[in-house]
Amino acid sequence: MAAGNPRRLAWVLTVQVIAALIQGAGLLLLVPLLELAGVSRAASAAGLMARAREAFHALGVPLSLSAMLVVYVAVVTMAAALTAYQNVLLVRYRLEFVDELRQRLYGTIARAEWRHLLGLRQSDLLTALTIDVSWVGQGTLAVLNLGVAVVVIIVQVAVALRISPAVTGLAMATGIGLAALMWPLVARSRRLGRELVQLNRGVLASVTGFLDGLKLAKVHGLEPGHLTSFDSAIARSRRSQIDFTKAQAAAGAVQFSATAVVLAVLIDVVAGQHAVSLAELLVLAFIFTRLVPQVTQAQSNVQTLAQSLPAFGELTAVIDDCARAAEGELQPAPSRRRPILSDRPLALSERRPVLSDRLCLDSVCFSYRRPDSQPVEVLHGVTLEVPARATTALVGPSGAGKTTIADLAVGLLVPTSGRVLIDGAALAGELIPRWREEVAMVPQDVFLFHESIRANLLWAQPGASEGELWRALALASAEALVRQLPDGLDTVVGDRGARLSGGERQRIALARALLREPTLLVLDEATSSLDAGNETAILDALAMLHGSMTILVIAHQRSSLRDADQVITVADGRVVPARRHDVLAGRPS
Repeated sequence: MAAGNPRRLAWVLTVQVIAALIQGAGLLLLVPLLELAGVSRAASAAGLMARAREAFHALGVPLSLSAMLVVYVAVVTMAAALTAYQNVLLVRYRLEFVDELRQRLYGTIARAEWRHLLGLRQSDLLTALTIDVSWVGQGTLAVLNLGVAVVVIIVQVAVALRISPAVTGLAMATGIGLAALMWPLVARSRRLGRELVQLNRGVLASVTGFLDGLKLAKVHGLEPGHLTSFDSAIARSRRSQIDFTKAQAAAGAVQFSATAVVLAVLIDVVAGQHAVSLAELLVLAFIFTRLVPQVTQAQSNVQTLAQSLPAFGELTAVIDDCARAAEGELQPAPSRRRPILSDRPLALSERRPVLSDRLCLDSVCFSYRRPDSQPVEVLHGVTLEVPARATTALVGPSGAGKTTIADLAVGLLVPTSGRVLIDGAALAGELIPRWREEVAMVPQDVFLFHESIRANLLWAQPGASEGELWRALALASAEALVRQLPDGLDTVVGDRGARLSGGERQRIALARALLREPTLLVLDEATSSLDAGNETAILDALAMLHGSMTILVIAHQRSSLRDADQVITVADGRVVPARRHDVLAGRPS
């Protein structure tokens, strides 16, 4: 796993080493401490006693059991404090690393081209942002804990080597042999990790599919099928996690038991040969007893890391994939205060929009690729003009390419060939983000946040005043609706606006678009769900805006073309040549 903050990681490692060294010093102090307590007197321990006596003499303190106990308690207390501080550092580093990774993923998704995002499954992105990130967090913690264990093991082995090289060397050789025996379980953990990544994707895909189609599922009585599919998905995921836990538990149990047997044999051999003093033997036993859980924990951390690596790979793959399709760096939108929503008449001279003449599509072709990599041509050499501050209607059958033309016009898609021109300048590079600040769209599939009406409106223009909110609602023929609600602007609309009717959602979405005070307003079947009365009210409101903004209407209903300055017919991805009466307002062919 890559380091997030190198300096912080270096400090974490430094604290780990210092804490381990202090713990090792505490272990070395046990030998002279036990000797002073009269546990044994042996020549083999004379070296440590001599070192202790020299150290106390340098401090001007006579060597005694009481003095040694004070030093030992001080060293252990210092080690405990450093260990506590180290644990906080580990958690902080893990959280910062995972948050940084999540922010990178979120940012690359936000910057990716819309055409690229259309080819991705939303549930896969949700899996990466939630489940995969969680697994990476566990893997990061495993790496950090593994580092702690390794440092502690090295220091404690060094202490044991200082006491008895022969015994420690034999123990190390045995431990390496056990680790080699356990390695196949590590490889299995990684295989299970790859399997779990795919299974988690399936679970979240099942959940999102069920929630998105919940209404139809209930209408058609298909809930049992969804439940069966979901139960099957989570059962497979559960089995994979249980298999990993079994592998981890088996490795820990085998290693713990085998290490205990080796420790018992070593102590028996050493004690029988009287190779070390009793005090040293007790300290060695204490060290090896502490090493057993450290080694077992290290083994568990290695398996956890192996399991999380596939999730980390998937996460970085999504980041790299979206980064290759990036549009550029995101810039915060500047505050735009224009007088469209004021009560006084609009003065065009007060506005300086990007579009002052016309928007053109010049021989534009557009295609996308299916999952099987076969390109699908959507537009074929489309050429058309949308005059500034006029209302243009796009008509034609479903699938003709009208919405694709609108997405190209707002800079959401980039032509496969040809150009989109804003006042003669190609819509590319730095002009794209500038242009998007000037546009607003009401899509056919309206989306509202599970928030209040106020929050949904302010999402489009955070600095809008209360008066501007009501003015936008009035223009969208939604003012009376909102005033009749129990909480007015603070009424929560439900998930995706489920507490409102389709027509009500569209009116709120239109008010949100108008609140942006756009240069270009795109209405993609925005009045399709409204009754005749509400549709007329909205069309009357849009008529009031005629001349203040460029309006592009995508429509099937003739009534929506009432105030169009020109009507453009699209069929099979091509613009149908206009006849004279096609461009007369309110009289489409």
